Amino acid sequence: MQKFITVIYTVSIIFLGACHGSKEKQVEVIKTTEEAHSFFPVTIFFLGQLNETESLPVTPLKITINGNKRDSVWLKKEDIRGFASPFLQPVIDSLFAQNYYVEKSFMDQTLNAVTFSYDAKTRLPDSIKLNHWDVYIDPQKNTVQRIYLVKEETVNGKTITTQLTWKVSKWCSIRTIVQQPNKEPVVKEELMKWTFDD
Repeated sequence: MQKFITVIYTVSIIFLGACHGSKEKQVEVIKTTEEAHSFFPVTIFFLGQLNETESLPVTPLKITINGNKRDSVWLKKEDIRGFASPFLQPVIDSLFAQNYYVEKSFMDQTLNAVTFSYDAKTRLPDSIKLNHWDVYIDPQKNTVQRIYLVKEETVNGKTITTQLTWKVSKWCSIRTIVQQPNKEPVVKEELMKWTFDD
């Protein structure tokens, strides 16, 4: 964790220098890392967010979008972790990440975020469905803004892609895309909000 914070400070310094460069350059690749080091503990971060959410004096709203149909329902406190369970598996920590993934970091001036991006080094074992994830850092505050994960699996000839987005201290969403051969994809999105100021 300490090494991750050090990397964030280093990236921030590079970002400040990059701000004086050409405005046409929107994305600057900073570093690709394959050697063993401390990766950001994504799952522990999600658990901290869940603890915070469950302690708030608000009732989260679950919004489901299925094609043109949109439904919403207030969630009970005990249902929050059930909704968020896809974010918690597999457990993303240094031990898991360094065995299978390579880290790239870059400054995206369009998003005003330092992005740590993770992709598989080689073909993943069939038991691992997590293809990719990104951690977006606010370069001024050195805080996590958002985390995005992509899982993919094939079940009975259908390709199921799950896109998981966590907007820190505001909402999280699960977007599921089911693709069958020679058919239009079926898209379903579920959103859980616990902050309503935007």
